[in-house]
Amino acid sequence: IVVDPDNFSSLLGYFSQADLVDTLSNGQGITLFAPTNDAFKTLTGAASDVEVNLKTEEWQNHLEDLLYHHVLPTVVPSSDITDGLSVTTLNEDDIYFTVSTTNGGGTGIFVNTDAEVVEADIDAINGIIHAIDDVILPSWFSNSIMKLAEGTSDLSTLVDLVVQAGFSGTLSEAGPYTVFAPTNAAFLDSLFGGGTSISADQLSSILTYHVLKGIYADTDLRDGLILTTLQGEKLTFKSTKENGEFVNDKRIIIPNILANNGIIHIIDGVLIQEG
Repeated sequence: IVVDPDNFSSLLGYFSQADLVDTLSNGQGITLFAPTNDAFKTLTGAASDVEVNLKTEEWQNHLEDLLYHHVLPTVVPSSDITDGLSVTTLNEDDIYFTVSTTNGGGTGIFVNTDAEVVEADIDAINGIIHAIDDVILPSWFSNSIMKLAEGTSDLSTLVDLVVQAGFSGTLSEAGPYTVFAPTNAAFLDSLFGGGTSISADQLSSILTYHVLKGIYADTDLRDGLILTTLQGEKLTFKSTKENGEFVNDKRIIIPNILANNGIIHIIDGVLIQEG
């Protein structure tokens, strides 16, 4: 797929920055919903920090996810798009279509309600392009770490403790943060499940020991890496092909849950500082 640089220079720049140009060049049978330059101006105008964030290395996983949210793994011409159709993009998130009559009497195709197809069925050697007038936002764009945790049933114990400790505001702020989130079962298996009395200060210390300042995807957590938490003490990371990735001795079971203020890794145990 080759995109007109005059109308889509912002999109091309982001694909180049994310090192995903090969996705457009070498992918076979793909559909690209291509936001115009004006579409990106609208996005950055609505949220002034978005453009700054997406151009930093720290936010590259978010940028990659945003771009993949505009690509389908199959060719979908406009004639195949029906009202209510839902499809899964390369970032494994769904987009849906609304087909309606425009003021001029024609047919308008909208992606996720807001992004209108302004030029459809632009042929490419390896697929098809539909130009759109808005950026298609993935689900993380409107969800903070706290909001995502609140919507995840297996993190309800963590959410309750965060609220109890008065820490929910922090996890809703700009951050960015990396949170290692123990499951409900992990809390039951820890000192929290044994009826042990924990002071407010101890609870705060334990929770902040699960948070890093900055964004660290699982690919950043190389074997032997040591990082300092918000609590002030350090976490050690281990990684093996056979057993996966660990923070201290707890395994990361679901990595890379993106939020608009960072990233969550779900782990199978509660991190307790030694000593």
